[in-house]
Amino acid sequence: MSFNNLFTYEIIAQETPYIKRNCSKCKTNREFYCSEKFRVNANQKIVDIWLIYNCIHCEGTWNYPILSRVNINKIDSMLIQKFMNNDKETIWYYAFQINKLRKLCNDVNTDIRYELRKEKLDSLFNDVTIKLCCKYDFGLRIDKLIAEIFGISRSKVNKLSQNGTILLNPNINMKSKVIDDLQITVIGDWYKVEG
Repeated sequence: MSFNNLFTYEIIAQETPYIKRNCSKCKTNREFYCSEKFRVNANQKIVDIWLIYNCIHCEGTWNYPILSRVNINKIDSMLIQKFMNNDKETIWYYAFQINKLRKLCNDVNTDIRYELRKEKLDSLFNDVTIKLCCKYDFGLRIDKLIAEIFGISRSKVNKLSQNGTILLNPNINMKSKVIDDLQITVIGDWYKVEG
């Protein structure tokens, strides 16, 4: 892959995913948002930790289990402090465990707002490589992101991929989800391709 004209783009989530589950107060399926607070319950040396979610309609709560009936001596003391202090990075780590949340909820809405920190690409560059930094996986598709970066349609992105103008490293499907450290290389006069 060419490393001429290497750019690093950072995908920064602006919010955590909403979840859908039955609200005990509303008595129906509702959206819940992450309160960004842990609940820590210690009984002698046994600890339970939950991440609290609130119903967007009535502010009813749901506790997302993080640790259940664990001996406090088996948990790193720094991690315990992060739970006790509602450390945002730790909260977001658990709030983005999409697969675990899907097992406990009716749905997880990963269509969240994000910011793309980037350098503006000069469309006259040939052989551009973009390295993506994405701390949280929230299901953003590669083709959607490339279309946004280059200001082109998804159909043009797919055409460029099919004719070998866009290469992915690792070599994954264009409809796959964005992964951290993914490199996108665009070769040649990509901006002249019709689409």
